[in-house]
Amino acid sequence: NVQSLLPVIVPSFLFQHVDGVNLNASGTLAFTNFNSIFPSISAQWILNPGKVMYDIVASRRRLEAAGQQEYAVKLDALRQAGNQYYELVLAQAHVSAARQAATEASEALRLTKIRAQAGTVLAADETRAKAVAAGRKQDLLIAINSFYQASLALCSTLQLDPVVTLVPGPEQISQTTLVTESLTIESLLSLALKFRPDLQSARTLLSSVDADKGAVAWGGLGPQLQASGTIGALGSEVNGHGFRPHETERAAASAGFSLGLSTFGQIKVANANLRSAVLDVEQKMEQVRVQVVSAQQNSQTHAALIPLAREQVESAQEALRLAESNLKAGTMLLLDILQADDQLNVARLRYATAVVRYNQSQVNLLSAIGLINPETLFPNMRPATTQPKDN
Repeated sequence: NVQSLLPVIVPSFLFQHVDGVNLNASGTLAFTNFNSIFPSISAQWILNPGKVMYDIVASRRRLEAAGQQEYAVKLDALRQAGNQYYELVLAQAHVSAARQAATEASEALRLTKIRAQAGTVLAADETRAKAVAAGRKQDLLIAINSFYQASLALCSTLQLDPVVTLVPGPEQISQTTLVTESLTIESLLSLALKFRPDLQSARTLLSSVDADKGAVAWGGLGPQLQASGTIGALGSEVNGHGFRPHETERAAASAGFSLGLSTFGQIKVANANLRSAVLDVEQKMEQVRVQVVSAQQNSQTHAALIPLAREQVESAQEALRLAESNLKAGTMLLLDILQADDQLNVARLRYATAVVRYNQSQVNLLSAIGLINPETLFPNMRPATTQPKDN
C-alpha cells in the first residue's frame, strides 16, 4: 500500500470543434466557427494520512505472518519426517526379529525331522514344527513389506525417488534425548511462545487486524487531503485564422471530512474481526499447550518403559539359555524352546518399540516448542538401492 502515497498521473488530449451558436463571455449567443486543441498532463493526489499509514502496517504484518506460517509448515513437515524415520527404524527391527525367528524355526524343523526319523519324537511334533516355520516365514514377508512401506512414506515426505530404499544407519536402536527432562511445563511453554512460528504468525495476524481497525476508523473519520495540477497547451483556429498553442497551468488543493452512517457499522465490523482474531490466538495457544503437555507426558512414560523392557529382554535371554541347556539334558521339549524364543522376540520388539516411541515423543516435544532441527533427526540416514540389511 505504499503506492497509495503516490499521485495519479493522467495524460489527456482534448479536441473541440464548434460550428453554429455558442455562448460568449457576456452571456449572449453568437454565431461562431472554431477548433481548439488542449493536450495536457495532470497529477492528482488524494490522501487520507491515517488510513494509508494503517493500511501499510496491516499489509506488512500480513506479509510477515505469511512468511512465519510458511516456516511453520516446513517445521511440521520436518516433524513428520522425524516420526517416519523412527517408524522406519522400528520396521527394520521387526524385519530383524522376524528373520531370526524364521531361521530358528527352520532349524527346529530340521532337527525335528531327524528325531522323527530316529523315532525319538512324535509325528505331531514334526507337523507342529512345519506349521511354526511356515507362520514365521509369513511374518518375515509381512515385516519386509512394512519396511518398504515405511521407506516409501519417508521418501514421499522428503520428496525423494520412491525407487530408492532408505536404510537407517545405526544397527542398534538407541535412546535419543532431544529435550532435557529437567525442563518444567512452564519453561517448555515459555520456549514455545518464543520460538513457535505458527504462534508468531497468529500474533502478527492479530496486529494486522488491529491495524485494519485503525484504517477503517481513519478512513471514515479522518481528514482527506486532495491536490491536483495540470500542465498543457491551448491552441485554436477561428474562421481560418490559427492561434499557436500557449502553455497553461492549473493547480488546486483542498482538505475536508466525509462522514456517513455506514462508517459506524464498518467500525463495529472491524471490532468484531479483532475480537475473533484474539480468540484465534488464544485457541492456538491452548492447542500448543496441549501439544507440549502431551509430548512431555509421552516422553516420560516411554522413558520409564525402556528400563522395564530392557529387563524383560535380559530375563527372556536367560530363560532361553536355560531352556536350551535343559533340552540338551533331555528334560525339556523342543516346543519349550520355541516358546522361549517367541518370548525373547516379543521382549526385543517391546524394547525397540519403547525406544522408538520415546524418540518420537522427543521429536514431537522439540517440534512443540519450535526448536526442531534437521541435523538432530537424521544423523545417519543413507540411501541405498538394495534391499534392507536384514534381507
